[in-house]
Amino acid sequence: MAAAVGSSAEQRSGRLSPAVRRARLVWAVATTMGLQLALFVLSALPAVAIVELVAILPTGPRATTTLVLLLACMPAYIAFAISLMASSALALRALGWRPPRRGDFSIAALEAPLINWGRYMVISYIVSMFCGPFFQATPLWNWYLRLNGATIGHGAWINSRGVTDHSNLVFGNGVVIGSGVHLSAHTVERGVVKIAPVTIGRNSTIGVNCHVQIGVTLGANVQLGSLSVVPKFAELPGPGVYVGVPARPLDPHRVANTTP
Repeated sequence: MAAAVGSSAEQRSGRLSPAVRRARLVWAVATTMGLQLALFVLSALPAVAIVELVAILPTGPRATTTLVLLLACMPAYIAFAISLMASSALALRALGWRPPRRGDFSIAALEAPLINWGRYMVISYIVSMFCGPFFQATPLWNWYLRLNGATIGHGAWINSRGVTDHSNLVFGNGVVIGSGVHLSAHTVERGVVKIAPVTIGRNSTIGVNCHVQIGVTLGANVQLGSLSVVPKFAELPGPGVYVGVPARPLDPHRVANTTP
């Protein structure tokens, strides 16, 4: 089945002329950069307003004025970050630049769903780069992910910027994503982008630096040990503890026998 899908994608790409491919690529890049520039300008307006407000306050000693301006940088950045998160997610939603739920798409063909996925990933990555280091593992980051299409239950804790393809993620109540986790709903194989949703059941925990691939389903109350890998389309029923590459159920009797 996978081979048939791959060859079908290659056939679709083979029917395109080089001129059409270049035109699609130029259009995709130009529209993405244009939107990103507009989002940056729009998001900077609240930050500029804060700095200008501080600048027109009565001046005192130079050291005091400098200190006040430096202190204004923090609220200015927060205003910029919140504006960037909100405007980016809302713009992607309004324009329909969302990845499909499932599918296999040839990179060479540059089909519309693939272009929309690429736009979505670029815009989301910019937000992650400018806002993620300071807001990940906070309710504000969950708010952004939900606004960007993710389904996230109450009490979730997401402490990784490696969580991507937000609109294809479903996290239940109480899910914990550890630092350094790479969790993605897409993969690239032999020139084909493959997309499938990832579902994490309630009260499950993904340990530090784990790798969770496309189409994975974790049941409720699953604990995935640090550095573990869950391969494509795997299903790990819960409750249970899984570890290793690939992740397998942990045998508690074996652990007890090896404990000094």
